Amino acid sequence: MGTYDHKKVISDWSNGTLTADMALGHALQHIAELYERHTTTHTNGRKLQAQVDYLENKVRTLQTEIDRLTHSLSKPG
Repeated sequence: MGTYDHKKVISDWSNGTLTADMALGHALQHIAELYERHTTTHTNGRKLQAQVDYLENKVRTLQTEIDRLTHSLSKPG
């Protein structure tokens, strides 16, 4: 859904070249666009957090294994 740039809408409203109905339509389009961006950003943020959590758990597991192997190598005998 395309709409005018918000600065153009404000300018047209100030110049009197935009009716109240047109301004309301543009405002609703801008709100819809902002909501879509917010939803996309939030969803992507959750996906990234899940990846970070997975990698942190993987690093912890690997570090535990490294510590176990290092400890077993350092034992005499």
